[in-house]
Amino acid sequence: MYRAKLSLWLLAVLTLILSACGAAQAPAAPSVEAEKSSEADMPKVSEEAAADMAAGSEAEFQRILACVEENFPAENYFTNDLLPTSDAGWEGMDCESVDQIKVGMPWVLNDEEAPWYNAQELGFFADVCLEVELVAGGPGIDHLQTLAGGAVDIAVVADSSRVPAIVYSPTPADVVAVGAFLKHSPYSWLGLDPDTPRDQRSNKKLTPQDFIGKRVGLPDNNDYLLAFIANKYGIPADQVELMGAGSTPDPVLVGAMDYIGAWIVNQPRLMEEKGFMNWVAFQFSDWGWDSYADVSVVRRETLETNPDLVRRYLAAMFQGLKQLIENPEGSADIAVQYSVDVQLTKEQALRRFQLQEALVIGNDDLPMAYMSAERWNVQVASMVQYDQLELEMCE
Repeated sequence: MYRAKLSLWLLAVLTLILSACGAAQAPAAPSVEAEKSSEADMPKVSEEAAADMAAGSEAEFQRILACVEENFPAENYFTNDLLPTSDAGWEGMDCESVDQIKVGMPWVLNDEEAPWYNAQELGFFADVCLEVELVAGGPGIDHLQTLAGGAVDIAVVADSSRVPAIVYSPTPADVVAVGAFLKHSPYSWLGLDPDTPRDQRSNKKLTPQDFIGKRVGLPDNNDYLLAFIANKYGIPADQVELMGAGSTPDPVLVGAMDYIGAWIVNQPRLMEEKGFMNWVAFQFSDWGWDSYADVSVVRRETLETNPDLVRRYLAAMFQGLKQLIENPEGSADIAVQYSVDVQLTKEQALRRFQLQEALVIGNDDLPMAYMSAERWNVQVASMVQYDQLELEMCE
């Protein structure tokens, strides 16, 4: 009898220990009923108040946009003039000499830089008499600053908003954007669809209203994006909880957050590798906050004194970009070879290429790599409205 009681007691203790370990490894998400109850208890913004908020935000934006177009037009800091035409054939040059240039990459050497790897490996740079060193970026490396200081000849900037920001800063740099790899921003808020099994794709389209009552993990100083969607679409910002987050999707996977800020071309594939196919993304480019990404930028001095060098660089980069779209398999093989800063598989590279293809091609009826003044002006006006850029005349 004693042994039986002792066995039952030990079994109960073991059960409690295992339960505690399981809870630590994977915090349980609130039940759907609990979430609905919590959301129901929140004060609601009337449709009329939401409409007034959105109308006021739009009127303010249009006033700022008109000021930007008149006083700070995009033509001051970007040009398409040196890009090749979309139907241009490819012919190598007879080289009497070779120009050596350094190109600052937007991040560490991973598959993000595939067009430049193609241009290097397939000889497009060499065909136009360029010897190119691809200089890695990464944490703490600002290649706009190294460009301004002369340490690199061309900088590839991950977020195009940094170009007008440095042009119109209190300590400005005279630089010009000359071509874009991604024609739309890959930035999104990424989460999981609880109504879709984790091993299946979700068809859910997120809206700003989906963030009411939710926890969103963002890097420091990104809360202006919440102000943007709250004002533009009339949702109560105080009913969205912002939390600090890094670059991995793990907080969403364990239920510590509902959404995180992410690049649509990167973190979703990390989720898929862990078996979470039911990810959903709110892409800001679809909702009015859009920018170019991985933009090639040069000093104005270079543009004016050696436009032929810039033209040759863009021609080779454009061929690398075309190769990426037309031959993703070969591009993935090259990307794995050149991605020396990360461990990368061909399958991972191919998945990135799939996720980013629509961003490369764009929907603006312009050839790949081309940019529009209207998009730049809208971006700058949004930055002014949400305190990301100071243009005193337009505030």
